[in-house]
Amino acid sequence: MSIGLAGLYEEIGQALTALRANAAFLLRKSGGQADLQAAARDVETQGAAIDRRLRVLQRQLPADSADASPAVLPMLHVALENWQDVPGVTSPPVLHVEPPTLRLSRTMLETLCQLSCQALALSAGGPALRVSVLIDFQDSPHLCWSADNGAGLRLTARLPLGAEGT
Repeated sequence: MSIGLAGLYEEIGQALTALRANAAFLLRKSGGQADLQAAARDVETQGAAIDRRLRVLQRQLPADSADASPAVLPMLHVALENWQDVPGVTSPPVLHVEPPTLRLSRTMLETLCQLSCQALALSAGGPALRVSVLIDFQDSPHLCWSADNGAGLRLTARLPLGAEGT
């Protein structure tokens, strides 16, 4: 099965995010061990550099019209699936998307995946994280994103939607 260049970019980006989270975890746990802290910082720096290069490459790729508005739920699932082996993540996140068939632009979806991965990294070691995405039409259409682990971590974002949600 071919995933296309944009899909490959997303997979690599998600793996890099998990790698950078591992580096942050190692940095926190390495205490006063200067050699381990230096190695963790180097992994973080190299991951950030690769991510920047991938973003430049993504801007140069032709648009994949067949996959211009991917479904949110499966893409979030794939993004967070990469976190199953990250130290401190003890249970998979619970995902709720309303409507379940919601499709968004790649840019908006990338933002949601980044927010969700960062929330999962912040909640590592705690109870399962619940990530929720829904459209709110009050005032003007916007996307509501939240992440809650039920143990003190509660993050929210309200993102302008325009006409892209379907």
